[in-house]
Amino acid sequence: MPLFFLLCVMSLAVHATSTDELITQARSLKLSQSRYWHLLMHAPYNESEIDDETFFLAPDGKSNLSSELETIIRRLNEDTNRSNESVFCRFPARRGWLESELNTTFGEGECTEYASLLEKMDPQKVTLVFPSAHINSPASMFGHTFLRIDSSMESKLMSYAINYAAQTDETNGVSFAYKGLFGGYSGFYSMLPYYEKLKEYRDSESRDVWEYDLNLTHDEVMAMVRHIWELQRISSWYYFLDENCSYNMLWLAEVARARVHLRDHFSYYVIPPETVRAFEEEQLVGEKHYRPSKRTKLLAYERKLNPQAIQTVKSLAQGDTVVFDDNLSRSQRRYVLEAAAELIEYDYIQGKLTKEVYAVRYHNLLSQRASLGQGELLAIDSKSNPDSAHHAARFELAKGWLANRSPTLLGWRPALHDLSEDDTGQLSGAQIEFLDTLVGIENEKVSLERLTILSLSSITPVSQFFKPFSWRMRAGWDREYGVDQLSFVTRIGAGSAIGNDRWYGYLLSEPEVRVGFKSDIGIGLSAGGAINWGNRMKTLLEMGEMVYVDAPHRIHGMFSHQWQVNSSVSFFGTLELNHQYINDDRMRAGVNCYF
Repeated sequence: MPLFFLLCVMSLAVHATSTDELITQARSLKLSQSRYWHLLMHAPYNESEIDDETFFLAPDGKSNLSSELETIIRRLNEDTNRSNESVFCRFPARRGWLESELNTTFGEGECTEYASLLEKMDPQKVTLVFPSAHINSPASMFGHTFLRIDSSMESKLMSYAINYAAQTDETNGVSFAYKGLFGGYSGFYSMLPYYEKLKEYRDSESRDVWEYDLNLTHDEVMAMVRHIWELQRISSWYYFLDENCSYNMLWLAEVARARVHLRDHFSYYVIPPETVRAFEEEQLVGEKHYRPSKRTKLLAYERKLNPQAIQTVKSLAQGDTVVFDDNLSRSQRRYVLEAAAELIEYDYIQGKLTKEVYAVRYHNLLSQRASLGQGELLAIDSKSNPDSAHHAARFELAKGWLANRSPTLLGWRPALHDLSEDDTGQLSGAQIEFLDTLVGIENEKVSLERLTILSLSSITPVSQFFKPFSWRMRAGWDREYGVDQLSFVTRIGAGSAIGNDRWYGYLLSEPEVRVGFKSDIGIGLSAGGAINWGNRMKTLLEMGEMVYVDAPHRIHGMFSHQWQVNSSVSFFGTLELNHQYINDDRMRAGVNCYF
């Protein structure tokens, strides 16, 4: 017995010395200061952005990366528990990196849950996925990005989507915006089948989806997967402008390939389309793929079918018995049945049909379609890729010619796009602007010409299958009332539009509240339209009249033309007509620089 006791004591002493040696080696290599350790900790500098205390082993691990490193070395080397909930199994990315850097091994464990996930995922490749903007959803108005872990299966629908999002069921828009801006929500990584994300974005929300295959090696893919495992059920405060869905995908990509610096592309805020461009600029992107939404598919069928055939589609979708016109060709009948099936599925997803009604109608249509044999697949033109759009931030340098002044104009807008700008890579008819600011400089005097707090527009043309309403809102200061004085204006309008991605026209009724010069309320009517000419040139024009309670009515008009040279530069000219107290015509011409 004394001999056995002595052997145990000697064994523990050797083991303790081994741990101390590993920590000494880590200190000499300065591993706690290495970039990869900071990546694993999600620490841009010396403190982690992760707020969940369960992510750290040391009590001060969030702010003391050296302490966290030495604690995990000690736990990996000394803990006898190697089951699923152990440090050994919970942190495979940290463990693998430390074994490589310290040229050691921490032994074997029984990590059955992690092994089961790897078997189920069969990770081979990674794809960056970008669902387009959803202007009617505050959380998605800039678009979204997430990653897909692809297996060796040919179909990607059963692959796993890796997403980061705020956990909330908030329905109050003002509360959502406030909490999203100032960190009122916890954000979590989630993992679920890709087909579920497609159902959410492409089908339920009618958002086109772009996929960017990343050229990661298999070892890099596995490094990402190991880190994703460590982030399960780990939360951080979600911030709408910077630590958002897209930003947190950048950490995963940098853990996979540490030599890229995706986060260095951003300073104060992160916008999803810009993260796509960052992946391109870091040469991470291989092939690109486009998945049209159900709405895009149905609009493509509209272009293929005549009005009578479209009416047949609607009748079939409503469950009516239809006898095809003898003049309708076999290929047109195929398109009619396919479109009707798409329309029924769309209505079911939108909650317009019960599951039982949907199943019967959908099955009947597919049976009829199958009886017509194989035909030509509907060709759907791919839209312009989001990475071809102009950059989000804009600096404007222009010359203005006003009624009594001709100032040099300087403008700045942090994000994102207005209706006068080129729609390449953007959601056509959508406008999203924050803090759009324009100042004038003349005779050593500086004047504020415009400050837009928020401006949103959704000009969505009606079609045979869809009857959306168009709307826009704006809140901010400007000088558009026939006098050279600032007024704060809030305007919200709604109406209808016709057209397509190439051109559109709209008619909006707009109530207005004006505070400042001649404070008043009014209601007006505005009609306008836009044409995308090709070669990234766009013309926008609008005319309208506003009737006030106390002030004279106001007639206004606007004409603009813009040429987008590339994603960084555009030239523009605008003419604004205002008549209320006096005639006040304004011209402006200059250059926009995007970054």
